[in-house]
Amino acid sequence: MNILGIHGGVTLNQHDAGAALICDGKVVAAVEEERILRMKGAYGQIPIRAISACLKHAGLTMNDIDGIVHPGETYDDMPGRIRDYITYYFGHCPPVEMINHQMAHLASAYFHAPADDTFVLSYDAYGDRLSGAYGIADSEKGVEMLGSFPNSNSLGMFYATMTSYLGFMPGEDEFKVMGLAAYGKEKYDLTVFAKPTADGYLVDSDFIRSDPAPKSRLEPYYSQKLVDLLGEPRRLGEPIDERLMDVAFATQQALEACAISLVEMIQKKTGRSRLALAGGVGLNCSANLKLDRLPTLNDLFVQPASSDRGLALGCAYHGAFAAGDRPQPLSDVYLGPSSSAADDTIKAALDLTGMAFRESDAPGEEVGRWLAEGKIVGWFQGRSEFGPRALGNRSILADPRSVEMKDVVNARVKFREEFRPFAPATLEEEASTLFEMSKPSPYMTKAFPVREEKKATLGGVTHLNGTARVQTVSAESNPRFHAVIKAFANETGVPSVMNTSFNIKGQPIVETPLEAISTFASTGLDALVMGNFIVEKQRTPRA
Repeated sequence: MNILGIHGGVTLNQHDAGAALICDGKVVAAVEEERILRMKGAYGQIPIRAISACLKHAGLTMNDIDGIVHPGETYDDMPGRIRDYITYYFGHCPPVEMINHQMAHLASAYFHAPADDTFVLSYDAYGDRLSGAYGIADSEKGVEMLGSFPNSNSLGMFYATMTSYLGFMPGEDEFKVMGLAAYGKEKYDLTVFAKPTADGYLVDSDFIRSDPAPKSRLEPYYSQKLVDLLGEPRRLGEPIDERLMDVAFATQQALEACAISLVEMIQKKTGRSRLALAGGVGLNCSANLKLDRLPTLNDLFVQPASSDRGLALGCAYHGAFAAGDRPQPLSDVYLGPSSSAADDTIKAALDLTGMAFRESDAPGEEVGRWLAEGKIVGWFQGRSEFGPRALGNRSILADPRSVEMKDVVNARVKFREEFRPFAPATLEEEASTLFEMSKPSPYMTKAFPVREEKKATLGGVTHLNGTARVQTVSAESNPRFHAVIKAFANETGVPSVMNTSFNIKGQPIVETPLEAISTFASTGLDALVMGNFIVEKQRTPRA
């Protein structure tokens, strides 16, 4: 069976459109619309381009698809609208099934890495009249939803409201609040807004603007009640002072307390010891660290595309299981289009731009040496990653050892706020020597404490709170990226490199060679490696 999971918008507020294709139980492609459209979030878009990319990769047409699955079961007009769109663009529309938004999240979490004794949790802002759901899952029955939370009790909306108050973009910049929280101290008490309870948690929606309710993320989410509690909000572009850092600290503190309480409540109900987690709040890697350390949990799996980006994959999983296929686990998320399977695609882009380039038989060794010399490198290989994290195929790489390098990359390459941390991509076999961790963490979904004796060595990737959002890299999952880190370790003795997404602030991660070249040319990158092709800038050494 060929099952196409899609998620998109017929209204302007729907975001993170994408498509995922499962053929006979195997995920063959998963693509976000923003990567091809080049519009962050792909607001209000049906994922026509992402669908086309999935079909192209599999060598199929829409006539080969047995069924389409989409979230939005509580919207009566959605099936007809989807059929109209698909028929208009592809000339044919298979049967369309609608499922609950939260069920799609739950399916994405469980079927990616299925295991016995699993309970599942989704929590986000809202979707299909719910802000979260939980249940149990196994290989025979699939995912069974046991409970849910209404829109009026939403941890995602709590965090989005505080994101708006702090002068960032709700629904997009929550990770900035998480990063800023490490700079604050305990001063404010937000348990009046969000607090743990015996039923998990309780959010007081009076702190969220409702008269009128915000119609888009460009409007304030907070009510006057929150302003009365905390003082004037930050306006766009205003500086960030200690008060705002302390508010961010309180926001993260409240979220973590509620998340812990919620997980403990569900675990008591289900009696299970392994958690599979999804939903936008699931991308909060600092909260995930706290959950991962709960003594009652044997394992925590966080869906790498936890936010609405992962809904298409969850829909495809749900549809495949319902059709009688048994979805196969994923060993990686390199599921997007490939520009380097055929090097002539890259060469054609280089020829078109007139860039001087050369080929290398061992680009990983050269990059490892350059990073040790302080150079910043754009690394473009293979199929693109599905989800918000660059995991070694669409990455910007640098030396993780110095705090100064973090500032240089933020200022000269990413053009973003100085408080934003970077992630260490680390040899899987060496990760426990650098970080307090005992299992692989290949998707950057959890933060881990940096070992005390290694903090000075990893100054560029150790956040102010002493943690790092680790990506472990094995030779099996990504041999080319593993070779880069290995080469850097041979040069420096440090089996880790600084890894950030190959884009600049406000733009989607690069998808094609031309986009990689454009970003390389317009930023402070020193070199670009695409496949075996290398482009270097001639510049005077940095002072």
